[in-house]
Amino acid sequence: MTQDITPRSFDRLAVRDGKSAPRIIWTLAAIGREIGVGPDFVRDTLAKQPGSPVKELGGRYYAFEDALISYMRGTDGTRS
Repeated sequence: MTQDITPRSFDRLAVRDGKSAPRIIWTLAAIGREIGVGPDFVRDTLAKQPGSPVKELGGRYYAFEDALISYMRGTDGTRS
């Protein structure tokens, strides 16, 4: 019998080369809190930018914390 995967159980499974996986931030509100903006800005503006680290999966939004911070700093090479 299979069980639904939760964000927390996915995070535990996503381990590469014996190292901890980067933290995944789930929900628009949580992503917004991380960078100091509201969920509407994340959905309507940030998620629509070319190269944005904010992705949608099954109607839920998520971002890898390290990619989000790099993007906002402009150090990921996707923005000028």
